[in-house]
Amino acid sequence: MTLLRDLALPLPGVEERNLYDGFCRHWTPAYYLNDRQLCHIHNFRAGMRATMFVGVTTLEPMILDSDLVSAEVRNLLAQTSPGRGTKQFKLSIESEDDAQAFNNLVLVKWEFEKARLG
Repeated sequence: MTLLRDLALPLPGVEERNLYDGFCRHWTPAYYLNDRQLCHIHNFRAGMRATMFVGVTTLEPMILDSDLVSAEVRNLLAQTSPGRGTKQFKLSIESEDDAQAFNNLVLVKWEFEKARLG
């Protein structure tokens, strides 16, 4: 969790907020650029998982086209079922490599949201 935090917070404008996840019934750290959530992290008994909401027609094409994101993560995202135009992409974090792979997604979303803000 600390590694993901340390990777996200140096991005200009990013702040950490704790939010209550009613579905999971616990507080979880989330990272925002202004009012837009970049990602949030769950520390479950079974292991850590990072989650990102991805717009199917907006952000997903950018991620799928990004050389920054590994082919494995792009394939997992492509296989994630959408719900009303948004995918809830979840990635198990079992190693530093997993954390870095997820952070690359965060970088793409951060750039996307930064551009949206103008």
